[in-house]
Amino acid sequence: MSILFSRQRGKGKALIFIHGFPMHQAIWDDFGEKFIEKYTVISIDLPGFGKSQALPENFSLDDVADEVIAFVLAHKLSDSVLVGHSLGGYVALYVLEKRPDLFSKLILFHSTAYADTNERKASRNKVIDFVKKNGAIAFTSSFIEPLFADPQHEGIERVRQIAATTSAETVIGYTKAMRDRREQLKTLISFEKPTLLLGGEKDQGIPVESLKEQANSSQKAQIHILQNVAHMGMFESAGEAVTRIKEFLEEN
Repeated sequence: MSILFSRQRGKGKALIFIHGFPMHQAIWDDFGEKFIEKYTVISIDLPGFGKSQALPENFSLDDVADEVIAFVLAHKLSDSVLVGHSLGGYVALYVLEKRPDLFSKLILFHSTAYADTNERKASRNKVIDFVKKNGAIAFTSSFIEPLFADPQHEGIERVRQIAATTSAETVIGYTKAMRDRREQLKTLISFEKPTLLLGGEKDQGIPVESLKEQANSSQKAQIHILQNVAHMGMFESAGEAVTRIKEFLEEN
């Protein structure tokens, strides 16, 4: 039995949406609605987020990926499409490393196959120290705004509300797991099915050039950059992102 909570709507080929950090599946509420006429939209809470049971302390993204695979198998999903935002993309690549046969396409939404740089790892350590001293709300309340290109964007408050439900233990656990994750470029390159890298022109964490490098390395990868968008394209440029994903899903 899977420990993951999920929301399912629509009918047709399954699209499995995996949220980013430090959010949960409700991040896809409005965005996912745009696909339900032709697809079954399944948005999951990763372990410890939203309504999903947490993993034991010191878990890794390997452990998280195992839970996603268990969910897919328990629900008898096959030939589905993985859509991973940020952390969700990291998890998706770990899933594909283990079971590429279960999926027909991959969409990395503001995500990367590269591991953290030493500078980024140091930043993760600062987050851990901050949350230990000040709690999760102090972190999540200030973490969201920089993910948007427009600091006044109307979606910021909604994302902040979602992030506010995440516990300090989950924030710390996933920060460690992201810091320690392996590079997954080999997984991206070896995945023989269509892949879409969807990025943001103004994403400070995942530069456009790094996405171009990854797309050029992969067998069937495409890249699309959302203009005037940072890290939250499902809010900042929802219409364009939906259109590009639908085009990708319809391609052979």
